[in-house]
This record gives sequence, C-alpha cells and structure tokens, in this order.
Amino acid sequence: MINWKKMTALMTTGILLATAAGCQSKNSSQGADIDIEDVIEDTEETAEPEKSTEVVSDLEARISWWTYPIFVEDEEQGDGSYEQSLIQKFNEKYPNITVEVKYLDYTDGPKQLEEQIKAEGGELPNVLLDEPGRISTYAKEGLLSDLSDLFTEDVIADMVSPGIISACQSGDAYVMYPLSGSNYVMAFNRSMLEESGAMELLNQEGARTWTTEAFEQVITKLHDAGFNAGMLYCSGIAGDYATRSFITNLYDGSLMNEDMTSYTVNSEAGQKALSKIKSWMDGGLLLNGTDSSGADAVSSFVAGNNSYCLLWSLPQAISNAEALQENGVDVVVMPYPAEDGTPSLEYMLNGFCIFKTEDEQKEQASRYLIDFLCNDESVAQENVVRSGAFPVRSSMGDVYGGNEEASLYEALMPYSGPYYQKVNGFEEMRVYWYQMETEILDGEYSVKEAANSFVEYANKTLTQKKEQ
Repeated sequence: MINWKKMTALMTTGILLATAAGCQSKNSSQGADIDIEDVIEDTEETAEPEKSTEVVSDLEARISWWTYPIFVEDEEQGDGSYEQSLIQKFNEKYPNITVEVKYLDYTDGPKQLEEQIKAEGGELPNVLLDEPGRISTYAKEGLLSDLSDLFTEDVIADMVSPGIISACQSGDAYVMYPLSGSNYVMAFNRSMLEESGAMELLNQEGARTWTTEAFEQVITKLHDAGFNAGMLYCSGIAGDYATRSFITNLYDGSLMNEDMTSYTVNSEAGQKALSKIKSWMDGGLLLNGTDSSGADAVSSFVAGNNSYCLLWSLPQAISNAEALQENGVDVVVMPYPAEDGTPSLEYMLNGFCIFKTEDEQKEQASRYLIDFLCNDESVAQENVVRSGAFPVRSSMGDVYGGNEEASLYEALMPYSGPYYQKVNGFEEMRVYWYQMETEILDGEYSVKEAANSFVEYANKTLTQKKEQ
C-alpha cells in the first residue's frame, strides 16, 4: 500500500516547493478527492495480464540514473524501492544493462550536480529525472545529448500541448523527454459562490475555461454579497507563477514574445490587464496584497476568510485537506480566465535528460531506459500516477479512473503554454515582476511607467552571464 503521509510530503516538497518555495500553508487543505492508493491499485489490477517477457536488446552497458523523489513509494517499502522495481522490470527486457540509481533531494541535489559539473573529471549521471528549468541550464552548458530521435512524428502528434513540446527544447534540439505535468489554477469557496448566486456563472464542464467578463461578474457578485475578495499577493517571489498566469491571460497577452527574446508586459494587452487589476482593487473586487505572500493568500483562503485564491494546485489541495475540512471550506477549482476563454497556463513538468558521453553503449542504454519508463505499457501509466501529476501524452487517456478532480487537471493539460522558466535570468526577472505589481497596486507609478520599467530591467536579465 502507498504511504499517504509520504505521498503528501513528496508532492508538497517535490512539486510545490520545487516550483514555488514557501507557498504552502502550515496546515493541510482540501479540494482534491484523489486517493492515489486506490488509483495505483486499480492501475495494477487493470494492467494487461503478464506475458512472457521478450528480450528487446542484449546490449551490454552500465549506466547511472539520478532522480529526485518524484515517485511515491509503497508504505511497506523504503525510499527508492519503487525505482528499484522499475529497474527489475527494465532488466527483463534489457538483461545486460546495469542501472545504478542515485537519489537526490530538492535542497541539496541541484548543488551536488553543479559541483560535479564544475569539478575536473566530476561524476555526472547518464540519465537525470528533473524539471525543464534546470535541464535547460545543463543544455546551455553543452552537457546534454540531443534526444530529437526520440521525438518521432507520432510522439509529437501525441503530446497534449505545443507548450510542452517547446519546454523540452533548447534551441533546435530536444534535450528533455517528458513524463508528466500539472497546471496551476485558482480556487473558489463553494458556499460563498452559492450564497452569492455566482455559482451559476461558472462553467463546470470539461476544462471549465471561462472569460474575463464572466470572472468579473463572479467577483462582483461575491463582493456585493459581502464576501472578502482574493488577494493579489506580491510580497516576495513565491507563487509568482499564479499572478503571471492570472494577469497575462486577462486580455490574451503574454509574458514574453514568441521566441522568448523579449518581455512583453508593456504591450497594449498587458497594460490593459494591469489597469484592470488596479481598478478591481480600487473597487474592492481584489485585495491589495503588497504586504502578503503567496503562503498568506493560501492560508487566508483555507481559513475561510476569502472567497477566492489565485494560488492553487493539486499539491496545495492535498497538503491542506485536513484544514479545509475543519474550516468547512469546499473548494471549486477553476483555470485562470482569459478574454477569449482560452487560457495559456503555467505548469510543472517532469522529464528525463541524458548527459553526453563518448561511450555509445551507455548513450543507447540511456535511451532505452527513458523510452521504457515513459512509454512501456507495463510501467508508464503507474509512473505518471506516482509522480502525482498527469499525462503529457493524449493516448495515455484517463489514468485516475474518472475521478472528477483529476479529470479537470487532465482536461487542462492541453492549455499548457510556453515554459518561461528556462530562459536566462528567469529568477532575477521574478523580483522585477512582484516589484511592478507593488508599484501599480500602491499607486507609486502609473501602469505604463511600471510596465515599461519592468520590461527594461527584465530584458537585461536575458543576456546576463551565469556566475561561475
């Protein structure tokens, strides 16, 4: 059986902290009625009957696989037991490939790998399971193999979103092979929606996409009924992906241009969105969160103090489940609104890369391992479920057995947009982003002045040199 406490810890640490450090509440929350134990048991029970395994290749090689704690472990087993079971299954088809696993944590793992990169003759993995931001950094340093041969026409056609395909690229090369992902969303308090009469204005079908106009009608009803609005928090960078998705989608703008060579928040669409959030704040439809963090916004929503929260995800729903239940807060999850009703969402993504080696046997063995973990029917679906995320391949279908909450996240995957985190200077840009929001909400500068200043300084981060 799955260790549910460990599941919560891994998802909170591995997904939430890796992408928005410090944004989870101290308590636990709700809105995610997904029992991973049952899903995995169902996956195992409905798997095709075991057939006599045929050897795919007798290639001989010894490779290393470094991984973060992305997969949930069974309750009775120790850390790394699931990865070891995967290797055993892999060896049934590739009996002469020895795979040595090294387990990384999110606190020290990136530093450990960076130290090996800098050290003369440092030990690098053959295969790494990580996220696109760090993988893109390794690619820019010339350390990764080109995986373009794995991206056949059928694979590309099967990906749920062009944004995910782009996230796997560095220049013209594919440097990451994706396994699973999950979009960031927002959350509403169901009882407040129902009491205000706003519930009927929400699209509750499929991916639940909706327009900016509908969103404004909803928050107006909530405000008129006397409920506190959600807050646009901007005290620190944690959870900034939510405010970026929220603001850029309002009038179908974008954070950057198509080739990611310049920031575009000062565009007509961007300034219109920033002006709108200021007017909502002035009218009480959005709270000024210049002194509040993402964690503050989540905690306040979980406590039942706000009618909606801009910062939400499946890990937050899981980590806050008990507190939401105690506070009587039933969550309604929604994507960010867009003027045309078609959002472009930010997301987390898990995937594999291969570090270059002159050993052709190791190179091919590494490809075999990645293909097996992501595509082999005996393990691929369970790997997605154990990652606490959702398929990036349309052909994989519903891996959570029709669960309503999971179905929403699965339906949203095609709306995954550009993966901005892989551009140079992204971390520095995040500081300028929340500073711009603060300047606008506090009225320190006009929208035009603040947006232009953001673009000026953010663009400089794109060409800065990485410190050695």
